[in-house]
Amino acid sequence: MENNVQNENLLTIVKCIIKDILQRWILIVAVMIVFGSVFDFMKTVTYVPQYGTSMTATLSGGEDTFKNIDKAQSYVNTLDYLMNSNNAKSYVKKKMPITKTTYKAEVTLKQANVVKIKVTADTKREAYFSIKLLNDWYRENTERYSFPYNITVLKESKFSTKPVNPNSHIKNFLIGAVGSGFVLSCLFGLYFFLRDTIKSEEEVENKLDTRLYAKLPFEVKKREDARNKKAILITSLKTSFFFRESMNKLRSKVEASSDKHGYKSFMITSAYENEGKSSVAANLALALAKNGRKVVLVDADFNKPAVFKIFDLDGSKSLNKAIEGTSSWRSQVVSDRNGLDLLPCSQDSLKSEILTNSKNLDEIMKELREEYDFVIVDTCPAYLLNEPMAMNELVDATLFIVRQDYATSDVINETVKRLTYVKDNVLGVVFKNVVSEGNKRTSNYNNRYGYNKYRVRGDKV
Repeated sequence: MENNVQNENLLTIVKCIIKDILQRWILIVAVMIVFGSVFDFMKTVTYVPQYGTSMTATLSGGEDTFKNIDKAQSYVNTLDYLMNSNNAKSYVKKKMPITKTTYKAEVTLKQANVVKIKVTADTKREAYFSIKLLNDWYRENTERYSFPYNITVLKESKFSTKPVNPNSHIKNFLIGAVGSGFVLSCLFGLYFFLRDTIKSEEEVENKLDTRLYAKLPFEVKKREDARNKKAILITSLKTSFFFRESMNKLRSKVEASSDKHGYKSFMITSAYENEGKSSVAANLALALAKNGRKVVLVDADFNKPAVFKIFDLDGSKSLNKAIEGTSSWRSQVVSDRNGLDLLPCSQDSLKSEILTNSKNLDEIMKELREEYDFVIVDTCPAYLLNEPMAMNELVDATLFIVRQDYATSDVINETVKRLTYVKDNVLGVVFKNVVSEGNKRTSNYNNRYGYNKYRVRGDKV
């Protein structure tokens, strides 16, 4: 059982690394094009054409060669060495004559005692004459060096005027591109493996200074929804059964915490943006509302509000007006058809900290706690901003969203530490998967009950 869990965690980590590499595909392709072109240029500049010629011959001894065929076959390596020896090269150099030899001889066994002798050189002239001169050198030195076999030519040398090593630009480019792409992918893989992000449920427990409160599965988003940046909502039939049930489990835990400790207001935050905090806040509020609770979803992210986008509001209602005292908060509430009340806000980055620290907001939060069973507050990321710290004092409890393989454990721990320093009310981490889990139990369950047809791609609101 323990081995299965370890294997699933390892598979999850591998999937995260592959996902990270694929997300950099534009950079990898660009590097492949550059290095492929550079490699082709270097190969072209340093290209030296090689010309070749070959002939087929037999090895024959004084006695019946076929009785000693094994010895003849083993002699091929010796013959290859002899053809490339300094003695043979000196003979070729003297006979041609040339200042230096560039040829290389290669002897291979074709069958029984039949061999193929191939010679390549930098010039056509050397390639053509070297094979003949090597045959002459061997014949003249057979007795002198007691060579055990004679070379009898069966097929005269074949010579081609075209280089045997043509400079193929396509081949050069592919070698450079594929090689650089492979190396870069390996370097990226090593970097992502060593990067101290939270890649699995086990790492939440081992690396973070807070507990795992809940986890949400990976959800595939349809192309048109991704293009329009639509959030995943549990009220949509496109959303998978397993994702909806995971949100219901989170709702049950929140309700249990409320019953046990009297919590009514919950802040949802994360270390960085794009970790899914707004999506979790919206779906948690919907899940509570669908369970018969009176719920209000408050958007207190004045830097980058998302509630009006998620629920497709016109933007006329705003929490900003209530905080600034130009209207009451009740007049800014929008009722959703699912029985959920929404209190959106307008973007005002310059006044974000002032609005969050306003006494009017403190009074609004107190009134909301009296009016509703649950107050779900979506705030801005908490790593570098002070607004979530101020908001944390105004709520009963905080849920910290951790997107899989995104923020490092140091960043998460530091952010949670800052929140708990203000008020020790962080319930734990909601771990949001961005790759499918290692086990197949969930997919089998969905397939058996036909819920997979409603699957859509996960969001990053």
